[in-house]
Amino acid sequence: MRYRHLLFLLFAAGFIGSCNKGEHRFTIDVNITRMPQQTVMLEQLGANDAITIVDSVRSDDKGHFEFSSTSPEPGLYRLHFHPGPYTHRYIILSIDKGNIQVNANWDSIELYTIKGSPESIHLENFIVAVRQHQHDFRVMTAIVDTLQAQGKDSTLQVAKKDFQDIRSHFDQYVESYADSARYEPNAIFAARMLYASNEWNFLESFSQGLTRRFPNTKMTREYLEYFDRIRQKTITPKPITQAATEVGAMATDFSLPTPDGRTVSLASFKGKFLLLDFWASWCAPCRAENPNVVAAYNQFKGKNFTVLSVSLDNKKEDWQKAIDADGLVWTNVSDLRGWSSVAAQMYGIQSIPSNILIDPTGKIIGRNLRGNQLEEFLKAAIR
Repeated sequence: MRYRHLLFLLFAAGFIGSCNKGEHRFTIDVNITRMPQQTVMLEQLGANDAITIVDSVRSDDKGHFEFSSTSPEPGLYRLHFHPGPYTHRYIILSIDKGNIQVNANWDSIELYTIKGSPESIHLENFIVAVRQHQHDFRVMTAIVDTLQAQGKDSTLQVAKKDFQDIRSHFDQYVESYADSARYEPNAIFAARMLYASNEWNFLESFSQGLTRRFPNTKMTREYLEYFDRIRQKTITPKPITQAATEVGAMATDFSLPTPDGRTVSLASFKGKFLLLDFWASWCAPCRAENPNVVAAYNQFKGKNFTVLSVSLDNKKEDWQKAIDADGLVWTNVSDLRGWSSVAAQMYGIQSIPSNILIDPTGKIIGRNLRGNQLEEFLKAAIR
């Protein structure tokens, strides 16, 4: 996951309130002990990346200041502190309406407390959990780096698995929060933490459900505009040239989810002979070829060889059933986009079954090895 997105979200915040003419009125009363006097800005953060300065105010010598405003609907805002050159701090809020009290200490401003805004309290609890996940990421990254430097391969593989599990649990937590949050600003805040390239299926479902959960809101319109924009930029892969997929070329990396939601990259298999296998549950020739791949895997799995299967399925249930039925016990990935699969488009796959054999350095050494061809090729390559 996605630190560019995390920075955007952990330094962002929002609200919008209501008055007698259909608007939402709110006030924010802030007390921050030990804060140097400065001008504080109240900024609205749009779901489409737009940031608007709503108001600014000068704090007093005791760290007190106040904002009052109205807006047509709830939204995301942030209190933006700028005490000196290259120094920025933020407090995150999600407000519908009412009188909100914020208290903090300047030396630990991230531990702020909120009263009068259940939306902001709900969001704050979510952010606390996100920070704990970030801490876990940093710890596991340090462990993996240390083991890699020490050359402890067996322990390193266990640590990498633990790291992937932490990432998977984090993605699932964020998805669950985005799907269940009562407040639209909170839901969008969480959804913006996810990379479309890795969580495309969830984000597509989230976008479709947004108009039902929060109809006719500005935030919904903005998020759908944002999602449509990244659909082209992030999801549609840039095809690599034919020369880049031929024997002798270095394999290009990609990342796709497994059936249980973990994200796996091609690069994570470097150091092994890898058969990159493209197939689908609905493809009869693929299903007929699978026993040959299973046989090759069983024969060479103890000799630094494995398989990464990329499915061009659209339905997860069909994909999982075929994996179980055909005994594909190695790593299986798919974005469930059929022929629009990121990996298939990157590698110019025009028909299936199709495969690419990659050596431990990441170089392509064979293509479309089927039946006995695959076994014979592996015998010659793996000594």
